[in-house]
Amino acid sequence: MRIPITMCHGVNPNRDMPLDAARFAAYFRMAADMGFESISYDQLAAWRAGDGELPARPIMFDFDHPSRSIGREIHPVMAEFGYRGNLFVNTGPMEDMYAQPLPDDADRQWMTWDELGELMVSGWHIGAHTHTHPNLSKLSVDDPTGEAVRAELVKNDDILKAHLGVDAKDFAFTGTSWSSAAEQEVKQRYRFGRLWIVRSTYQADGADMRYADLVGVPGDDEADGGPPMAARYITADTPAYRLPSMEIERLIFEFDAFRRYLEGALGA
Repeated sequence: MRIPITMCHGVNPNRDMPLDAARFAAYFRMAADMGFESISYDQLAAWRAGDGELPARPIMFDFDHPSRSIGREIHPVMAEFGYRGNLFVNTGPMEDMYAQPLPDDADRQWMTWDELGELMVSGWHIGAHTHTHPNLSKLSVDDPTGEAVRAELVKNDDILKAHLGVDAKDFAFTGTSWSSAAEQEVKQRYRFGRLWIVRSTYQADGADMRYADLVGVPGDDEADGGPPMAARYITADTPAYRLPSMEIERLIFEFDAFRRYLEGALGA
């Protein structure tokens, strides 16, 4: 089984590849028409452990950062198709927002803790994403002891527990950065570590490398500027701490590319 997995940071109507609620609806409608059903990391973990089954055509919809638009604009559209997402929360922005009077609703960039709690109640899965969102590759050079990344994870987990009552089980690496030290700390605390595909290269242990080499997938990079197709899906053999995710705003932004990505999971 090949499980497609997408990632984005919410609505971005003013970017070169603009994402608004209507465009998200078109992606979700395409996936639904093809018979895909969304799954969480709990379901993924049960399946990989042999303790649970997945739908015939599973898909994962990941989001990073507690952007207000995810709860206000994307979640309602997903719910129309019976979909739920996986949200990885970096807690620094939340701490900064609550350190002063909350801005007016229309001016607020981030969800409140109550809004995040409502998202959880609706079936969304919450994961960890560090506290200050550092470049983990650079951090491994600046602090080879691993103490700094450990402190990031501890603070992230403690704040999520205090405000949401959740013990984070899964982690998303920050940006396109990874380090051996970060992965070792992640393995001590979480079930999964998820990466982010925007191109064929990655930052790892203070240097640039091919994403395909990082995750151990053979083959040349593809003509679209991304890694080999086999590296873009989750399978039963994908390393648990190097799961992929495909940024919607990059290689699969165009509807034809998005459809081909989904078809690739079906062997088409």
